Amino acid sequence: MNDQVAREVVVVSNESDDVVDAIAAIALVAIFCATCVFWVASQG
Repeated sequence: MNDQVAREVVVVSNESDDVVDAIAAIALVAIFCATCVFWVASQG
């Protein structure tokens, strides 16, 4: 019984961590794309 309760708590925290990780990944990809665009534009 105690193990199941602990697992449920971990799952809830993992879901919130997944949301934060997804936002961070999107932000990093956006920064990378913007950097590439500016770099390519400066080459021309």
